[in-house]
Amino acid sequence: MIRPLTFFVLSQLLCAIAAAQTAASPQPLLDNEFVRVTRVSQPLHPNDDTDRALVQLSGETAIFIPKGSAIHVTSPVDPNDLIVELKNHWDVEVKPCAYPKQCTHETRMGGETVAWSTTLFTNGFVTATTHRLALHATLDSSYYTAKGSDRILIIPFTIFRANFGGIDESLTPGEPYFTKGIEVEVTAPDAETRWLVLRINTPER
Repeated sequence: MIRPLTFFVLSQLLCAIAAAQTAASPQPLLDNEFVRVTRVSQPLHPNDDTDRALVQLSGETAIFIPKGSAIHVTSPVDPNDLIVELKNHWDVEVKPCAYPKQCTHETRMGGETVAWSTTLFTNGFVTATTHRLALHATLDSSYYTAKGSDRILIIPFTIFRANFGGIDESLTPGEPYFTKGIEVEVTAPDAETRWLVLRINTPER
């Protein structure tokens, strides 16, 4: 028979172990048939099941991690960073955008640049792009495709306000939003707005 004090100590120990396991486990933010988004709470170990992208909120960038590999970072992993697991795999190599390619494109209005879009990596099926929108500006983007169907994952770096095909949304930094390829209108009424778009193409069969 377990004495009351022994039972209390044992229950407290089990609670502490469960809490430690929970703290060490990734925190799920979004999960569907295309992606799984979690917060980074431990070192990034190799994953043989899926390709991944490390989204660094403080650096406002993303790095592609092929399945079966791990990324080595010189600084401690930021608990605010996000891991995006890509549930589809493509045999075409994902390559970072680099010179001599033009990775950054500008949108001009009234003779002034109001938006900047920078491609980080792509293989034609999955593409990561960061966007920056000037204060008081508006950016319209179309994510329709004639080849298959597109899905987009948006991860804001700042407060983010947009209209997704007629639906208004307001997101906080690091809050993922997933939708099919549609018209997206982003506005920056109060401050410069910055965000990441991960575009996923599913070819027609």
